[in-house]
Amino acid sequence: MQKFLATFAFAFILATVPGFGQTSPGSALSARAAARFLDQATWGPTPASIAQLQTLGINAWLTQQFALNTSDLPDQPLLNSTGGTNTAMGPIDSAFFVNAVTGNDQLRQRVAFALSEIWVVSQVSVPNAYAFPPYWRILRDNAFGNYRNIISAVTLNPAMGTYLNMANNNKGNSLVAANENYARELMQLFTLGLTQLNPDGSPVLDSNGNPVPTYTPAIIPEMAAVFTGWTYPTAPGATAKNNNPAYYFGQMIAAAPNHDETAKAIFNNITIPAGQTAQQDLTSVINALMAHPTLAPFISQQLIQHLVTSNPSPAYIKRVSSVFSNDGTGTAGNMQAVITAILTDPEARAADDPNAPANPSFGHLREPVLLMTNLLLGLNGTLGANSAINNQTTSLSQNLFNSPTVFSYFSPLNVTEKGLLGPEFEIYSTQTASTRADLVNTILYGTLDKSTTVDLTPFSNVASNIDTLLNTIGSVFLHDGMSSSLYKAAYTAAAAQTTAKAAAQAALYVVLTSGEYQVIQ
Repeated sequence: MQKFLATFAFAFILATVPGFGQTSPGSALSARAAARFLDQATWGPTPASIAQLQTLGINAWLTQQFALNTSDLPDQPLLNSTGGTNTAMGPIDSAFFVNAVTGNDQLRQRVAFALSEIWVVSQVSVPNAYAFPPYWRILRDNAFGNYRNIISAVTLNPAMGTYLNMANNNKGNSLVAANENYARELMQLFTLGLTQLNPDGSPVLDSNGNPVPTYTPAIIPEMAAVFTGWTYPTAPGATAKNNNPAYYFGQMIAAAPNHDETAKAIFNNITIPAGQTAQQDLTSVINALMAHPTLAPFISQQLIQHLVTSNPSPAYIKRVSSVFSNDGTGTAGNMQAVITAILTDPEARAADDPNAPANPSFGHLREPVLLMTNLLLGLNGTLGANSAINNQTTSLSQNLFNSPTVFSYFSPLNVTEKGLLGPEFEIYSTQTASTRADLVNTILYGTLDKSTTVDLTPFSNVASNIDTLLNTIGSVFLHDGMSSSLYKAAYTAAAAQTTAKAAAQAALYVVLTSGEYQVIQ
């Protein structure tokens, strides 16, 4: 029955989203439209993936992607070769980028990565490498499920239990209060934010014109009491205790003696009754979060920012948040429906038409992980088991699974000097801008590492005709949207070379270091 409802909801969304696919009945999806869509929904377009999407159409492509769950990160040993804590993330990082470049489940990976930037767990506080593949699987497996299940699964994940101190968080007493970290960040960062929102993302205002908070400081200790009484899973061969030592496979388990069973007054004037178990309290909080009207616009806006544009219009946010609140079957939090609404919204698809009016506030900077995967896909990259692409993203201030704070690599509220939201620009500086150019130079003229190669043959094979070369580059990297000034600069650079390979390298360098490429439009 659940599978039927999910399929029905997906079909309902496809049928009711205005301007779905931006094509009239019987018309083909243009290469430009396909490339733009894939830049939003995958790690990057290629000639092959563009052609596939044109053949399938957006509807069938989404259906196909929603059915895939193929990529994985390898489990790691608990201890290193000397018997100490294994902190080596190299095999995990390498597998992540191999999956991104070669995996078929492109949309699932992109959404899981976006979720990981909302629901942050970092090696800064969780040194054990083996904790991260199980955490990643939660986001991967629930990327197209229901947001309710994401809240539940992440809350009980032992890596999160360590990161935000919920594991072995015992009920308070006259000397020690329950730890408030997870309770606070669950509300502030993972579900509601600090300010109540209207469906279009605008703040709810009181009679004096002031934003209405989603919760007050007095709510935090009440929420902290909700999350008491959970401990790590019992490791194989160990004896279960009310406060187990850290172990990162499986879900945390309830330890009844350590749970606060008093009544708790939480947000939205809701009181959780006394006498409930730890699981019952958790269910009560999740029910309250899913019913809160701010959850839909708060999460919808962040997902739009990660996938499509940093500055969605209020109308765009409202359309997506309405789907988050009700997928057409009365279900809230249906991620398939939400992702479909985000990617097929008229605002996301408007620039598929090259004659559409330019929207100068549309798009977002390629964050380092997206930059590297897009370059490798577009340049026919091959990654070996020991590839070290994360070294490159780290040099650009995005160290995979090592977010510096619980606020992720960058804040969704970061504002640029132009007054627009620009989350990724928070880690974009004079130094990282220069490093981006150096990396492009290394990819085109050298080697990134001993296990990573690129193949420029598709570009050098057509470089005898510079117009054809630039059209090929524009199709792969700029959605057939290269400006006349960039075209002229790339043409001049290519024409100055004496070999086809050098011409391809020169033209690619000019394009891939340009602002037109760095910002996804």
